[in-house]
Amino acid sequence: MSRQPFRKLNSRIVYKNPWIRLVQSEVEVRASGRQFTYTYLSSRPSVMVVAITAEGKIVIVRQYRHPRREHAYELPGGGTEGQPPRRAAREELEQETGYRAGRWKKAGEFVVYCGLSDEICHVFVATGLRRGKRSLEETEHLSVHEVSLRHLNAMIRSGEFRDGMGLAALRIAAIEIERELGSSSVTGPRSRKK
Repeated sequence: MSRQPFRKLNSRIVYKNPWIRLVQSEVEVRASGRQFTYTYLSSRPSVMVVAITAEGKIVIVRQYRHPRREHAYELPGGGTEGQPPRRAAREELEQETGYRAGRWKKAGEFVVYCGLSDEICHVFVATGLRRGKRSLEETEHLSVHEVSLRHLNAMIRSGEFRDGMGLAALRIAAIEIERELGSSSVTGPRSRKK
C-alpha cells in the first residue's frame, strides 16, 4: 500500500449528536507542505436489507425524509448503534417492516460517500420471511411495499426509487437477487416479473 498523500496534523469534533459527528481535521499535503482544513461526517456503520418474500417480491419502504421534504422509496435499514451488522440488520428489518427472516447472507459493503463521510454500509439479503409486528420509532413515518423486481427496475428507471444507498445495496446484492429470483440483474434490461 502506498503512503497516504495527506498527513493529519490535528483533528477535533465540531458538532455531534447521537447519530453523527462533524470532524474537522487540519492536514498537510506531503508533496508540497501546503496545509488545509478537511471537514467530514463520521458515523457508525449502517446496514441495508434486501428482503425477498416467498412470492419473489422485494420489500421496500416509503419513508418521509426531512432534508428533501419528501417521501422516498428505500430499502429497510439504518445505523448499527454499535451492534454487530447482522444483528442490526435483523432488528431494522423487523422494526421497519414487521418481517423476520429465516436466512441471512451478507452480500457486501460499500463506503456511503468517500469524499464526505467515513460511514460503511453492510448489505444483507434476507429470505425465508415470516410476518411479525413492526415497532417504529417516533421519528419514522413509513409504509411497507412488496414489489416485483420488474416493478422495482421500472421505479429505478423512472426516478421513483432514487435513494443512493438503496441503489448501491441493490447492485451489490444483484447476484444474490438473481439466485433467489432467477432474473437478470437489478436494472438489467431482461428482468422478468415473478
